[in-house]
Amino acid sequence: MKKTLILLFFLFFNIWVLPASAETITVSPDGLSLTEALAQCSDGDVIELSDGVYAEPEEVFPVTVTKTVTICPADGAHPVIDAPAFQAAIRVEAAGVNLQGLDIRMRRTGIYAIGDDMTLTDCRISLADEEWRTSSCGMWCGGIYRMKVLNCTFEGCGISLAGPPLSERSRELPVLTGLFEVGEDEAYFTSHTIENCTVNGKPLFYAVSQDTVNVPEDAGEVICCGCKEVIVKNADVSDGSMGMVLTYNDSVTIENCKADRCGVFGIYVAKCEGGTLRACSTEGTNHGLDIRACRNFALIDCEAKDCDQGLFFSHVEDSVMTGCTVSGTGQGYFMAGGSRNALWNCVALDCENGYNLQKENDVAMTGCIAEGCTVCGIRLDWTPTVLSGNQVRKNWVGVMCYGDVAFEILDNTFEDNEACGLYLRDIAGSRFIGNTITGSGVDSAEALGTMNGSLWTANTLDVPMTAEEGIDFNYVE
Repeated sequence: MKKTLILLFFLFFNIWVLPASAETITVSPDGLSLTEALAQCSDGDVIELSDGVYAEPEEVFPVTVTKTVTICPADGAHPVIDAPAFQAAIRVEAAGVNLQGLDIRMRRTGIYAIGDDMTLTDCRISLADEEWRTSSCGMWCGGIYRMKVLNCTFEGCGISLAGPPLSERSRELPVLTGLFEVGEDEAYFTSHTIENCTVNGKPLFYAVSQDTVNVPEDAGEVICCGCKEVIVKNADVSDGSMGMVLTYNDSVTIENCKADRCGVFGIYVAKCEGGTLRACSTEGTNHGLDIRACRNFALIDCEAKDCDQGLFFSHVEDSVMTGCTVSGTGQGYFMAGGSRNALWNCVALDCENGYNLQKENDVAMTGCIAEGCTVCGIRLDWTPTVLSGNQVRKNWVGVMCYGDVAFEILDNTFEDNEACGLYLRDIAGSRFIGNTITGSGVDSAEALGTMNGSLWTANTLDVPMTAEEGIDFNYVE
């Protein structure tokens, strides 16, 4: 009798207490929407998509996944998820989500993933319209662990890896502006499995935690993280999201590689201890060659053309750009938050800002050219700089210095700048020696605010400086 009571107890316990088994929910473009199914589903459910196109107004984008579910086609179906501009197609917030056999067409982001242990199998993600290439991304993976991407196809896009989305704790960390942290945990990049995937018909190459990696030349995207040495030569990673993602490597060598028309970054290197990019080029890319939170890097004979930002250093130390050329970009050369970096024999042509240096420390810039820039040839924003032997011509403003730091402006040539050759505002004690300023459209030089006794000597101006009355220069003629 006692055994019978125990069996009855477990029978009722299983019926009334344990959760119900997983359900299969079928959706269709003219029936229950995917958005509605995700709102009513439970962990463990399977959502099957019937044939058709899943788009606005029936779907609300981003289609957000907050439960541990599987989303896949119904038997024999070929569903298409077609997302509008400026929105992600699918936002994955839950852990353990499984996406299978989906055709995702996006105009900003295919999958925005912030949930761990996601699996993506046999999916196709594509950029639906070239008009929306800038800032587009096939998959943004933000601060997640143990993702699996298997047998997937990317067209006009690829995979981008980063740290978690920005939060209050991100304030003092290297970040991807407005998006994610660069990533303070190496496992954000090395804990994944990415196998048998292609980008624009070429292999997606993924290598982690190896001693020496020689990347094949036919790679469509390169992701190498946590390796001692990475060597990439003669690769063309154009038309992706991030053409290359190289993080937490000891040494990186990239030579003669091309990364055109990438939605996010052409070549992205972060948290690496040293390396060289030589003779690499990018055209029509959002950020061309982007180096963040690295040390001991050299960009040699590299080129960026018609990008939003050309050659980019953020939180980089003891590094140099030399012999590089940037043309037609918004920000030609950009540096911010780093220390002891240099620019040598570089050229900026027809940019908005040719060289834009923000809150850097101890920059040396010599032998460079800034020409035809519509805002400023060389912009020094709170960046103590030795600016020596450069040519600054035919820009709107030649050189702009501001912020309570010291500048060494020595032996530069300013020619035919439309508004002003040299603009100074509220600077610390600095030195301006041996510069020649001619042909400026309005002012040869203009000084506003305090100069803190800065030395001005042996400079040649065809038009006298325009300065506020009582400006505190130390003039020595």
